[in-house]
Amino acid sequence: MTETYGILAHPAKHSLSPAMHNAAFKALKINADFKYFDIKPEDLKKFILKVRKEKIKGLSVSSPHKESIIKYLDKINKTAKKINAVNAVKNDRGKLMGTNFDWIGVQNSLLEKTAIKGKIVVVLGAGGAASAAVFAAKKNRAKKIHILNRTVLHARKLAKKYNCKYGGFDDFKDINPDIVIQATSAGMNNLKGVELIPKKYLTKRMVVMEMIYSPLITKIIKDAKAAGAKTITGEKMLLNQGFAAFIYWTKKRHPAKVMERAVYQNLK
Repeated sequence: MTETYGILAHPAKHSLSPAMHNAAFKALKINADFKYFDIKPEDLKKFILKVRKEKIKGLSVSSPHKESIIKYLDKINKTAKKINAVNAVKNDRGKLMGTNFDWIGVQNSLLEKTAIKGKIVVVLGAGGAASAAVFAAKKNRAKKIHILNRTVLHARKLAKKYNCKYGGFDDFKDINPDIVIQATSAGMNNLKGVELIPKKYLTKRMVVMEMIYSPLITKIIKDAKAAGAKTITGEKMLLNQGFAAFIYWTKKRHPAKVMERAVYQNLK
């Protein structure tokens, strides 16, 4: 019997998770299919009932469901509780279990380019993805963390939880960070791009990480490259959290090269 997994998001069709995980299933001869589940926020409760009824084995959870799904699950682990967001769900003999691997995606992507310990980090955004980024920075002993968001009240709320600094996007010019993590959904599926931080404030001493991979070269990545900064595009985040999720669902070692090839072959 073919097991069913899928990406839960709205919109969902831009996601490369199905290509990545289906390639892994095929390589390891696992009888499973990873599907698209494009579910509107108002239909989430009904969809979770479907997951239980049809015994869907696992979900990769993306925007806008990472926080709202929590109340429909049977249990979430300590990491997901701290981050207050779930990006992976496992159906464990009828019990829906939630965890968060986004922080691993952030951590491992950054460590390929730079140390995090002792660095000044700016996180753009104040939602579930931003919380995972702050969690990763804290866990790796960043020197200072600043959460900047368009709605400062949301940044303040997240900063209070992690005991770090906060402000609006305009405050970026006064920080001079070592690491910048773009954790908003601004610019997703937008080829023109959205400017959060003016190009003139990005410098070659920075490492700039993007969590969006559609499009691959977002406005902040384009501007950071022009400034001579080191850049990390969003597919690295996708892959590193995907590796962890695959192990969580299947209890098998992920075929990294196969998954990477599938992602890069499908990137636009």
